[in-house]
Formats: sequence, structure tokens, C-alpha cells
Amino acid sequence: MTDWNNRASAPTDDSGRVYHLRLALGDVPPYVILPGAPERTLLIAKDWDAAREVASYREYKTVAGTYRGVPIAATSTGIGAASSEICIHELSTLSVHTCIRVGTTGCIQPQYDLGDLIIPSACVRRDGTSDTYIGPEYPAAADQVVAMALMQACENLGYRYGVGIGYTAGSFYIGQGRPIGEHRGYWPSFAEHLVPDLRSAGVLNIEMEAAGQYVVGRLHGLRMGAILAVVSNRVTDKWGETGGEEKSARAASEAVRILTEWDDSGEISVRLSSALRI
Repeated sequence: MTDWNNRASAPTDDSGRVYHLRLALGDVPPYVILPGAPERTLLIAKDWDAAREVASYREYKTVAGTYRGVPIAATSTGIGAASSEICIHELSTLSVHTCIRVGTTGCIQPQYDLGDLIIPSACVRRDGTSDTYIGPEYPAAADQVVAMALMQACENLGYRYGVGIGYTAGSFYIGQGRPIGEHRGYWPSFAEHLVPDLRSAGVLNIEMEAAGQYVVGRLHGLRMGAILAVVSNRVTDKWGETGGEEKSARAASEAVRILTEWDDSGEISVRLSSALRI
């Protein structure tokens, strides 16, 4: 039966849950990890004390539980900033205040190897979605406290990581400087020079979500951050998953524990020593 009280401006399902995530208030704690792939929620939850699947609809799967005694959840966003926007908006209506993107990325600096981790402090906004919210002058920046917690998590776990500026594309192929095919003919000049130009500007990596998530999340009042596993290096032309996904997942959960501790105590303590440099 159609619910004529349901509003097009804020749709819900037949049970009154937010429409796309199929979650209700209280289903997730205030700290949520955001992988892209639904199956990665289960990879993240492997390190938790306990976990249960709360909802699954389209690309959005949510798992909730505890990590080292701290309430935690993970909700997948799908690929790209457009599907992330839906996820972040609906989480914001459920009293979520902190989100950490976990994902994979291509690196464009030669000293980063497969399996290393990157924490984007800010991103070049070419995601497309953030432009529908606010002009291009508005920065796509991580919350500084979330970024510090991710750095401390990597230090605690002994992971190689770097911090710097990323590039968020709204495309996987042409938009990241990859040819669409030898015989298709279309190869714009900007694509030819994209990676060299970004490298010369000191950009570390290319991916498809962080800038959009940073902008949309901040405008919804959320603290945002990201930690990304290097699965390709465009300079050395290497590709492969070598354990970085598992490391990024574990670091995000550890960062949630650290953030909860800092938020509860009102004190921030950071001890950093091993970040990679450009």
C-alpha cells in the first residue's frame, strides 16, 4: 500500500527507515566507516569484537558492532561521489557525526609501493557531485582531528603511510588519464597531461570519492576523513592488491577507537614518526 504521508523531499521505506540505507535511528552509532564495496564491510568487521549485518539494499550494506569495546559501524557507499552523497545525507539524519572513508587508490608518486596507505588531507575537486552543492572555491578538506587519529592509528599498527593532497575524479578511464581503447580514436589532450601535471603539483593519488565525501559531509555537519590503500602506481605501472585493503580497514577501526577516546576525554594526544614524504 502506498504511504501518502511519505514525502518526496525525504523518502522512507514502508517501515519508516531512510530510503536507501534502510536504517532507523539507533541502528548505527555516531562513528561510521565508509567503504565503497559492500563486501568490504565484512572485511572491516573481521577485526571487531562482534558484528552483525543491519541492512542491505542496492550498493548500501551496513554492519554494526564493537571494536575493542567501542561501538562502530560500516556502511558501503558504492562507486563514486554521487552514491556517496546519498549515504552521507541519510547517515546525517541518523545522528552520525564522524565518517571515515576506507578504499583503494592509484598513486602517482614513485616512492609509494603497493600496499602503502595514503591519508588525503585535502583533495582536488573533480568528482562532479560536490559542484552541485557549492562553488569550486570551497575546499575539500579532511577534518584535522580525524586525519590525526588516522595517522596515530597507522603509527600504533606500524603501517607505512603518507599524508597529502589527493585528486578525486568522476571517471575511472578518461578522467584518470586512461585511454578508452586503441582504436576508438578519442584521446583528449588534457588526459595525456593529467598525471604529469598532478605529479608536478605534488598530488599523491587519484581516486573517485574523497573530495565529494569531504564537501558533502562537512556541509552536513559531519567530521570526515579517509584512508586509502595503494593498489596501483601510475608511474611504475604496477597494479595489485597486496594486503593494503586489510590494513586500511584495520587502521580505520583503530582510528574510531582513538577518536572515541579523544572525544570522551576532551584531550588529543598524537605521537608521529614514520609518515612517508613526497
